[in-house]
Amino acid sequence: MSTTSGTLQEANHQCEEQPFDARRYETYFHLLVDLHRMLRVDRYLEIGVNEGHSLACVGAHTRILGVDPAPRVVGLDHPDWSVVTATSEAFFRDHDPVALLGGQVDLAFVDGLHHAEVALADVLAIERIAHPGTVVLVHDVLPIDGPSSERQRASMVWSGDVWKVVVLLRRHRPDLRVTTLDVGPTGMAVITGFGSQPCDAWVADALAGILTSNYDDLVAMGLDEALGVRPATRDVLAGLLGG
Repeated sequence: MSTTSGTLQEANHQCEEQPFDARRYETYFHLLVDLHRMLRVDRYLEIGVNEGHSLACVGAHTRILGVDPAPRVVGLDHPDWSVVTATSEAFFRDHDPVALLGGQVDLAFVDGLHHAEVALADVLAIERIAHPGTVVLVHDVLPIDGPSSERQRASMVWSGDVWKVVVLLRRHRPDLRVTTLDVGPTGMAVITGFGSQPCDAWVADALAGILTSNYDDLVAMGLDEALGVRPATRDVLAGLLGG
């Protein structure tokens, strides 16, 4: 998970101060705050919580379930939250998210290991506990350059190759609506349209065909078209949600 400087208490305060009528979201935190206010979901799942900065954006009425192999959440000001210490693979294998959340997930945020195969597995696992109105967010899908989008971290800002998840879902899952919002620092995918009975037979071959691709290949595809890039405004977000 990407983090900002400062304490979790500061993050709580910053989230509380975000304006409800933001026109273009300055950062993904601004987007998260407004999305939580728009949806007012009952059950929220976050993969990759780290220090919990984005958890601080969740409304008090929402049940929070976080997953992280090494969480560092201290002092979260929220009445109903828990974090499972595990990788996402182990979590979905060994735990029952529906039981932990008290129902199917309404909103999920994938911000774990920045490898395409891991993030894709997270999205597909979340789909199994989703309902037709579920919204899934995937962070770090709009790389800013080649070095920051390598599979091995070699820069301060690191999005890895998570962008490949968006390309693959847009190619192979036309039943889903997959859009990338151009929000700082490295984009956010918004996925809706769950509820079908998907077949995952395409996944292995599709991953094998794209894992060696790099940032230059993405540019050659036509970045905006391949990722479905839209401006990160409240009107665009509301449209993706059907509002």
